[in-house]
Amino acid sequence: MAAKLNSANILDGIRLGLSVSDSADLARLGLLPRHAELAVGEIARAVLIGGGSVVYGGRIKPSGFTQFLMHEVHRYGHPKSLILCLAAPEHRKLSRHELYEFDSNLGSKVSIIYLDENGNIINDFFSSKDAEPDPITDSQTKMISYSSLRSFLGKVTDARVIMGGQLEGYQGKIPGIIEEALISIQAGQPLYVVAGFGGAAALVAQALKIDDLSWAPDGFPTQPKDEGIEISINQLRSQISDDNWAVESCGLNQIQLHQLSASHRPREIASLLVKGLSHLNDSKA
Repeated sequence: MAAKLNSANILDGIRLGLSVSDSADLARLGLLPRHAELAVGEIARAVLIGGGSVVYGGRIKPSGFTQFLMHEVHRYGHPKSLILCLAAPEHRKLSRHELYEFDSNLGSKVSIIYLDENGNIINDFFSSKDAEPDPITDSQTKMISYSSLRSFLGKVTDARVIMGGQLEGYQGKIPGIIEEALISIQAGQPLYVVAGFGGAAALVAQALKIDDLSWAPDGFPTQPKDEGIEISINQLRSQISDDNWAVESCGLNQIQLHQLSASHRPREIASLLVKGLSHLNDSKA
């Protein structure tokens, strides 16, 4: 692979939005959750070593990809190389004291942005450290909060990679990874689609004609009949003819895009991603 994962500063200044969550298709592909973690780790490592940063809309509890990313950042990162954005439902289910303890132990490599229900940054978040948990229970407010988070992420990133993603029991009007893909496209941002772990990302790859998924099992990805999914996929298909965005804007050609989509090999995914992202800095020069 042409891209060098250890090329210092090749991604200097680039903020990569990372959209990843569990997929119901892993077992069908002979994969385990650990395989997805390894891919996330390799992506983060390559971006950090290249001088870029990762922006992630995650959670603190229960532990998941957030903690895995933090581990990589503490090993390979630089100041503020991971920006963790918490939607209102995620930070409001924890006490301010608990959040303060977590935040104060992060060090300089990780920073947290706390958002309200409308996606606005909450300034002076720790002015009331003893505040008890105040979970959001209203489903409509939750939906607005997560959509607002995704809109915010689109404003503070330069490109986005998507991988996995729930197609059932998701938070919001449409699956989160599909919504984040749409937001990135509408913002004219480069989009990197990893469909090799199934889930929502596989539907995105298919809708954008990156990958026909002919390598996958029948009925892939696993999905229920869902009006929200159908609406979102139709929205994606409509983006193909949009003059403001092209799938090749990510710096990869059609062959490389298909290779990235179909792969579940961490190093191959990271190498193709670095190759595409480095094109962004080349185009600025």
